[in-house]
Amino acid sequence: MTHRAVRFTRFSFIAAPLLLVAYGSVRLLVEGSREPGAAWITGHLAFLGGVLLFGVVCSGLRRAAAGAAGPARRAVVRAAWPVALAGVAAATAQAVIDLYAGFRAADKAEMSEIFARVQNVPGVMPVVYTVVPLFLYVGVIALLAALKGPRAVPSLVAFVLGTVAIAASLDFLPLGGLCYLLAFAPLRHRVGAPQAPGSGHRPGPAPRRCGRRTRWSPCG
Repeated sequence: MTHRAVRFTRFSFIAAPLLLVAYGSVRLLVEGSREPGAAWITGHLAFLGGVLLFGVVCSGLRRAAAGAAGPARRAVVRAAWPVALAGVAAATAQAVIDLYAGFRAADKAEMSEIFARVQNVPGVMPVVYTVVPLFLYVGVIALLAALKGPRAVPSLVAFVLGTVAIAASLDFLPLGGLCYLLAFAPLRHRVGAPQAPGSGHRPGPAPRRCGRRTRWSPCG
C-alpha cells in the first residue's frame, strides 16, 4: 500500500464509526430528522459516508488478518471479505434511496409513498433492507475473529456489543458507533506501514570468490 492509502485506511478506522455516531445523533436529537429537509439530508449523508468508509475498514482488516494468519484464518478472511463487501453495497444502496427520497419528497407522506414504490419492487426488500445489509456485520465479525494479537478479542467484543445495541433499537446508533470506535481505533496501526518509493531493499550482486578472499566487485 502507498503512504496515502495507508493514511486514508487508518483515517477510516476512526471516521467510519464517528460518522455513524453523527448520523445516529442527528436522527435522535435534531428536530425534523424523520421527514424531508436539511436534518434528514445531513444525517443520511453522514450515514452514506460512514458506510463507504466501512468498506475501507473492511479492506484494512482483511490485510491485517491475512498478513498474520495461518491457513485456516486466511480461509476465513477470503470468505468474509466478499460477504462484508456485499453488506456495504446493500447499505450504500439503502442510503442512496433514503437521500433520493429526502431530496424528491415535499413532505413525509410523499416520502413514504416513494419508499413504498421502491420497496414493492421484487427483491429490493431482502437485498437492500432486511437480509444483505446484515452481511456487513457478519463479515466484519469474521474478519475481527481472524485477527491475532492482544487487541483482537477486545475489539471483537466491542464490535459485537455495538451491533447488538443497534439491533435492539436504532435509537442506540450513537452508542453502537462509539462501540465500533473502541473496536477499530486500536487496530488502525495494524494496517501495514508503507515503504517510501525507492526504499525497498534491492539485493546486491552475489559475492564472487577470488582466491581466498570474497569480494563484491569483479575480480581484477
